[in-house]
Amino acid sequence: ADQEAMKTQGNGHGRVVTPRVNDMSKLSIKWQHKHERGSGGKGGVGGSGSVEQQSGRTAGQILILKSASKICSMVNDKIAGQAIHKELRSVVNKQDTLKRQKLREEATRQRLAQMKRKNYLQARLAG
Repeated sequence: ADQEAMKTQGNGHGRVVTPRVNDMSKLSIKWQHKHERGSGGKGGVGGSGSVEQQSGRTAGQILILKSASKICSMVNDKIAGQAIHKELRSVVNKQDTLKRQKLREEATRQRLAQMKRKNYLQARLAG
């Protein structure tokens, strides 16, 4: 009865099985997942292997996320940094406006297509 209780103790996944190895140098331990940075080879903790960081963001996306003061410090020029930030913001705002406009047009088109399927609505509009 005690052994059964030990097996199902905790989160219900049974007992933890520890692998046995004759030679510890052959045991490769991964401390991180594949997408996280850290050990490139055997064992170790973060930062002990190759430093390869993939953020998945383009240079433009990273620049958009920077504040005006951060851009100023990057280019070592306060006026130029503020101008770059202002231009970036205007481009982003134009893109957002176009995106909203396209979504609005698509919603309007779908409403009209739905109205065309309903004959009684067309009859009511015409009469």
